[in-house]
Amino acid sequence: MDSDIKLYKKYGKFVRMFEGLKPVLMVYDAEWLKEALVKNFSTFTNRRLLVVGGLIDEGLFTIEGDHWKHCRKVMSSEFSSGKIKKMMPEIKQCINRFISSLQKVESQPVEIRVKCNALTLDLISYTAFGLESDAQTNEDSLFTRNALLFVKSAESEQCLMEKIRTVLALFFLVVAPPWLVNFIAQYFNIGLFDSRGMDYFEQLSNTIIENRENGSTGNDFVQMLVNHMVEAPPGHPDTLIDTFGSPWTKKGLTRREIIANAILFLFAGFQTTADTLFFVFYELAQYPHIQEKLYGEITETCDSNDVTPEQVNQLKLLDYCINETMRLYPQGFRFDREANQDITIRGIFVPKGTAITISPWTIQRDPEIWENPEEFDPYRFSPDRFTEKHATAFMPFGLGGRKCIGSRLAMIEMKLAVILTLKEFVIKTCADTPRRPITFAASPAISPEKKIRLAFVKR
Repeated sequence: MDSDIKLYKKYGKFVRMFEGLKPVLMVYDAEWLKEALVKNFSTFTNRRLLVVGGLIDEGLFTIEGDHWKHCRKVMSSEFSSGKIKKMMPEIKQCINRFISSLQKVESQPVEIRVKCNALTLDLISYTAFGLESDAQTNEDSLFTRNALLFVKSAESEQCLMEKIRTVLALFFLVVAPPWLVNFIAQYFNIGLFDSRGMDYFEQLSNTIIENRENGSTGNDFVQMLVNHMVEAPPGHPDTLIDTFGSPWTKKGLTRREIIANAILFLFAGFQTTADTLFFVFYELAQYPHIQEKLYGEITETCDSNDVTPEQVNQLKLLDYCINETMRLYPQGFRFDREANQDITIRGIFVPKGTAITISPWTIQRDPEIWENPEEFDPYRFSPDRFTEKHATAFMPFGLGGRKCIGSRLAMIEMKLAVILTLKEFVIKTCADTPRRPITFAASPAISPEKKIRLAFVKR
């Protein structure tokens, strides 16, 4: 994060470099990025080649071209407002367990990031797999242990050698075709995640799919994808082969695609949602006057615990608070796209194969765009202050056609969590709560260097 800011200050909004043999263009110009990734999306459809490892390589994050377009189209229909609305009872149940866990330690210092992690795992187990995970009541449950093993493996010392092998392999394979990279990754067991956690969720997803095939149903992500499940046998006229050598079909989704995207749902939705919610609570504790205004808006609009989507949509200050939190602490603090052809945008030539690297962390704290960018100021998102310039520079879920497909679900989960929590508690800092600005650890995630404790005092 700091390295991006230093590059921007030293070299300006465009920085060219090489990573091995790979040309990279670091871009800190929001207007240029909008023209590239939105208006010229057909040129920047794909991410740069990434070997995640295992079946998850067939998920939406990694696949390319027509294969990605097909899967994205099918899955987008399953994240509609109507289908998310059907999940709200289960979402509220998870949040009510979160409230109950806070009531047990009422007014005492709580390491709130841990609580938010447990809540988000609970939410994912319901919304993705249709399971009750006990994540908030049993830290040693099988689901919780394997989820943390899988998701946290990027930061795990146990996987250090695996990461080194991955980096070395990719360094020597930057000019190899995707199918060869994928083959070598599988042959040498190269990957970014702990294989034990990966294996657990492959088996779990397989079991759930088998149950659904045998007549059980659910109101979850896996069920939504199973509704589109078809076979893609090798050699069949409808079976296509993508750039990684994986079979797929335009008739629907294969079993492997469903499992890959179910696992991806866990990876993409866990720490991102948990940490955004954690930072919302932290900032509201630091700014009690904003917290009280938000509480007033909630009590005026939501007069019972049966909060409806229509009521949630009326809470403008809640929108501002969550957006401001995502501006300050974007969970996707860096992402990239790759040019599939030569292109010139606003006088900047981008050769085919160049990786465009984007840093929302830098752009969303750029003092040329945002007034007092380090301050927590939710009202900067109010209509009288939020301009087109700000909208272009605000990209917490990515940018263009490849931005996060689950953003609508993540937002409703976070909003309901804040609403139901503030209806019960006043959030306060403790004696050892770090003051702003937070110091961050050297980590792949936006992780505070020190543990942060807050007190939840019963109203």
